Parts: sequence; C-alpha cells; structure tokens
Amino acid sequence: MSRRLLAFFLAALTVSTAWADERVRRVLFIGNSLTYVNDLPNAFASLAPPGTHIQVDMIASGGATLGDATGNPSVSRALAEGGYTDVVLQERGGEAFCPSVCQQNAAASLPAMQSARDLSRRARASGAHVFYLGTWQSSKETNEALEFGERAIAKANDATYIEIAEPRRKLMLTRPEMAWTHADRQHPGYATTAMMALRTWRAVFHAMPAAAPCVAGEVHYHAPKPDGVLHIDTSATPRTCLVAEDEVPVLAGG
Repeated sequence: MSRRLLAFFLAALTVSTAWADERVRRVLFIGNSLTYVNDLPNAFASLAPPGTHIQVDMIASGGATLGDATGNPSVSRALAEGGYTDVVLQERGGEAFCPSVCQQNAAASLPAMQSARDLSRRARASGAHVFYLGTWQSSKETNEALEFGERAIAKANDATYIEIAEPRRKLMLTRPEMAWTHADRQHPGYATTAMMALRTWRAVFHAMPAAAPCVAGEVHYHAPKPDGVLHIDTSATPRTCLVAEDEVPVLAGG
C-alpha cells in the first residue's frame, strides 16, 4: 500500500470514530433507475464504519422523475412519518439539463425545479437535510449545461449539491479500464455507482469513506421494490464490492 493511500485511510478511520455514539442517521434516497441499478443506497450503507448507527431506505422506480415522486403516496408517507435525518434526491437523467436559453432565468422554468422545491420543502419540514445528487451526460458541453441546471436547482432549494457529471467524465479519461457504464450503455456501471456512493457519503457525513462500497445481497438491474420503500439490509449475502479498495481515494474525490 502506498504512503499516500495509507495516510488517506488513517485519516478516514480517525474521523469515523467520532460517529459511534451519535444519534441514528436515517437516510432516504428518492430516485429512479440511476439510483437502483447496482443498488446505490445499499453501496452507500456499506460505507458505515463499525459502531455507526445508520438506516438507509430507497424509493425508486424505472423512468421516474422527481415530479412523479411528488405525487407518490409512498414518498409522502416516508417524508411525513419516516423520521429521516437526510434525504437524497436524484432526478431522472437529463431533466435538469439547462442550455443557454434556460440559463437566462437561472433554470427557474425547468419542471425539475418545481419538483425539487416541493420535495425539499417536505423533507425539511420533517427535520431532514436535503442533498441533490447529480447525473451525467456524454460530453463536456452537455455536462456543463446539465450541471448548471443541477446547481441552480440545489441552490434554490437549499440543498447540498453532489456533482457527478464532470468528475466522472474526467475520471473516465484517466481510468478508462473501470466499469463506468452498464452493459446496456445507458445506466451506471459499477465504478459510477461506487463514485456516487462515495461522494454522497462525503457530503452527508463530511468525512472521507474508509472502505470500498459493496452491495449486500443481489445486485439489481430491475427495481427491487418499485411500489414502496425498500429498507436496506446490510447483512444480506452475497457481498459484492463494486471497486477495489485502492480506487476509493480517486473516486471519492478530494
């Protein structure tokens, strides 16, 4: 193990010990197939150090937008009664895309803006912190238009923005051997899901993850529970790690 990598994991371990006696963190992911393919919430939950009290849930169905989530009774009940401390919103790919005309009004005309506003308001009313997890496009130019919309939506709704598009594109150039895209050429590959899990962990806990993200139980391609709340069981088997441990620092970002 390199000296740099060793220092990274020692720092992460030191920070993680501070969480052992904190209150239970209840994290809800609201999303779509970008969220459930390769089980992003499950991979996120696996990053919890020993002694960390965390429960992770997901509401996600294929092709769903956050607009769909606003009218979903399962979402309404979860936000009102679930006692979540943190809510992670992930819009359907491209819904936050904001080209030059859209940028003139700071993305205010995007339907995705209104959906995020409604969900963020309800999440905060129940005491949760809100995070807006980014998606990605295929080029630098389209990523920039997408990220403009995502940043504007996050800012307007007092949500913490988790950037994915441009960091992913740059890493694809330097780590082309990693599984960035699913075999279907549309959904995230293992590396992209790992990157989202690691960067979401950093945003939620303000600390570097100390382990590689792994999925407990079956790795899903189809929505595991499209009509309700999926409670992540981190004790399920088998256990599939999405990336090698030595890839964690670069995927988590600095």
